[in-house]
Amino acid sequence: MDRGADALVAALERAGAAVVLAPPGAGKTTRVPPLLLDRGLLGAAGQCLVSEPRRVAARAAARRVAAERGWEVGAEVGYQVRFERRATAATRLLFATEGILTARLQGDPFLDGVAAVVLDEFHERTLDADLALAFLREVRQGPRPDLRVLVLSATLDPGPVAAYLGAEVVEVAGRSHPVEITYLDRPDPAPLPGRVAAAVRRAWGERPRNVGDLLAFLPGAGEIAAVANRLGPWAQDVGARLVPLHGDLPGSAQDAALARSAAPRIVLATNVAETSVTVAGVVAVVDSGLAKVLRHDPGLGLDRLELEAISRASADQRAGRAGREGPGIAYRLWTRHEESGRPARAEPEVHRVDLGRAMLEVAAWGCPDLEAFPWLEAPAADRVAVALALLKRLGALDEGGALTPDGEALRRLPLPPRLGRLVLAAGRGGLAREGARLAALLAERDVLRTGRAFGPGGESPTGPSDLLHRLDLLEAAARAGFDSGRLESLGVDPGAARAVWRAAEEMEALARGLPGAAPPRAPTEEALLRLPLAAYPDRVARRRDPGSHRFVLAGGRGATLDPASGVRRAEFAVALRLDAGRRGERAEARIRWASEIDPAWLTPVATRTRVVFDPEGERVNGWEETTYEDLVLAERPQRPDPAEAARLLAAEAARDPQHALRPSPEARALVARCRFLARELPDLGFPAWDQGDWSALLGELCRGKTSFGELRRADLPAALLRPLSWPQRDALDREAPERVEVPSGSRLALAYPEDGPSPPVLAVKIQEVFGWAEGPRVARGRVAVLLHLLGPHGRPLQVTADLRSFWTATYPEVRKEMRGRYPRHRWPEDPWAALPTRRTTQPRKP
Repeated sequence: MDRGADALVAALERAGAAVVLAPPGAGKTTRVPPLLLDRGLLGAAGQCLVSEPRRVAARAAARRVAAERGWEVGAEVGYQVRFERRATAATRLLFATEGILTARLQGDPFLDGVAAVVLDEFHERTLDADLALAFLREVRQGPRPDLRVLVLSATLDPGPVAAYLGAEVVEVAGRSHPVEITYLDRPDPAPLPGRVAAAVRRAWGERPRNVGDLLAFLPGAGEIAAVANRLGPWAQDVGARLVPLHGDLPGSAQDAALARSAAPRIVLATNVAETSVTVAGVVAVVDSGLAKVLRHDPGLGLDRLELEAISRASADQRAGRAGREGPGIAYRLWTRHEESGRPARAEPEVHRVDLGRAMLEVAAWGCPDLEAFPWLEAPAADRVAVALALLKRLGALDEGGALTPDGEALRRLPLPPRLGRLVLAAGRGGLAREGARLAALLAERDVLRTGRAFGPGGESPTGPSDLLHRLDLLEAAARAGFDSGRLESLGVDPGAARAVWRAAEEMEALARGLPGAAPPRAPTEEALLRLPLAAYPDRVARRRDPGSHRFVLAGGRGATLDPASGVRRAEFAVALRLDAGRRGERAEARIRWASEIDPAWLTPVATRTRVVFDPEGERVNGWEETTYEDLVLAERPQRPDPAEAARLLAAEAARDPQHALRPSPEARALVARCRFLARELPDLGFPAWDQGDWSALLGELCRGKTSFGELRRADLPAALLRPLSWPQRDALDREAPERVEVPSGSRLALAYPEDGPSPPVLAVKIQEVFGWAEGPRVARGRVAVLLHLLGPHGRPLQVTADLRSFWTATYPEVRKEMRGRYPRHRWPEDPWAALPTRRTTQPRKP
């Protein structure tokens, strides 16, 4: 780092900001802040704030600087983390977590007395770091152009950050020692603790010169405990001390894990040891390649830790831990082929975690347009919109997006906004202790072992709330002193129960200090059941039928209650844990945890009148509904508004007018005649009775009606004629007559086609048209009627539009055949001379 000092100072003097890129082990964290002090860049009394992504890093860095400079922690150099501060007004170098820096900026945007801010390990791209960078950018562009800002990283792509901040890039060569990296030859399907334990044993025997400590990276505290159990006897045999290092340990234990030890050690750590800190004495690394990463869980409504493969950049950081003090080795528990499938860098939190807390900070910052906040990398607009809508629903923001007093209280709680709202409501109701425990149960992993409740394999008892059921078990676990045997009999996970209890104690202390907190009081079941609703007002659900597992959620989506849930009787509930389920219009979510509510607790509610068509009754019904966010709470029948009923009835009837109206033969014939003229004589303007014509007619017919039954009793032929002008009616009778006269004197009906271009049909007995040379024509004589010449059996003997040709060419054959079959009927030899008659048989001889 010393070799890049001049370049860094020059960059800061020119631009006032710099992005410093240096490999692991180069000394960025502990050398850059003192450099600013030594080179006079902090002025006579200015302070340098250094943000770190973790508490252990802030404490360790302060101690390392103090040791190297011969200073005292809390004097020239200090640190501040949650619930702990070792610094004075005279402290020149202050290491703090990113959340502390953000809070400092919110409380004092001018950063009075601060000459420089250093964002260390920025490649981790936490949400707090991105917020701090955005705030610092605005401070530099506004009231403090003199403020120096540095961004430090080993693996960051420096270009975008430098352009965003108006900074220069300074690359510093490192002095790390070579590290030999070994991969698996093939994927190992064995469980993770066994794989890591085997790799530790192998790496321990292959350490350079068989001296030095080993650092193994694991995803979480549970995995650390499992590996420690497997390595315990072996570690004693080889004289190695097993040392855990993770975020749940007390600060003193974390600090001890980082310190050099005379006895050889095997440090089992999470990614807290990946950057910012140096575990002294490490010469070998075993990397599981996994980490627990925060991702927003829409079903839970909160962020949760998910097990994921680390990026290639993180793997390099981890391997670099073995080369800090000399040559080292690193074992990666994945293959080279698998390496190529890993992302180059970790995904920034701004793209994967809940934005609720961040948007509270943006609102508190005074951004006039929350959706246009100038992020380094803007999150998706729909994720911002969801976060803002929830904050407004929780009462943290007003409709204009301004922070409310409750929003300010939630911002000061180190909790997701949902859980903050629960704790806030609990404190105001004198239930700070119970609210803290409920919030912890929601935030931490489930205290119940999968599929177990009261006893091994037992079913969760029927009750009002899966959350209160777990509260009862948690309190029983505490009364039993978290005895593992007793907890196992209850089906409770001892580790999870202890973690929830610790978190609840911290939350309770915060809840009691909130504005408006009431004195403690004895909890009632109703008071406890109200609290989950405060956190999940958007998750109200109504059971579809008594005893059913099917619910409908606010917003209209269906959901199914998980069989493991004990909430089997409640009509209304809050869905606390919700699996989204498959995608698709009819896909249903699954409610894992539910908690009963009384619909009387819901506000605000609205009253609306709903008019619906009942397809079974084929009628329009009206209902008055009381709703909460579109979820129907209660309903009663009401006479529908006549205009709305007519509109809805007409729309439904237009889907299938033939079914809705069931037109008589007279009406069907009238429609067919109009369609025929619309096609053959378009200049007359007849309706074609397509969708638009039916819709117009039905709009008129449905006035004052509410059912298909009433429609079917209407005078449809009269309604069909009503839109026609008098000239059109005259043309209808003339150009598309209903009946025509045949030579026998009969007036017979023409059958017009209901669809298609076919001509109208005249079905007539052959004896009635003797002597007729040409059949009738319609549509101004343009269309010849198609004759169906019927025999005695009532079936056509001939279908023709050319009667003359029939008499000449075909009739003789017809006569010959028919005389034999029907001798009593008239079959004259000369049809041209025979008289047409309605009487088809020969007259009896006297």
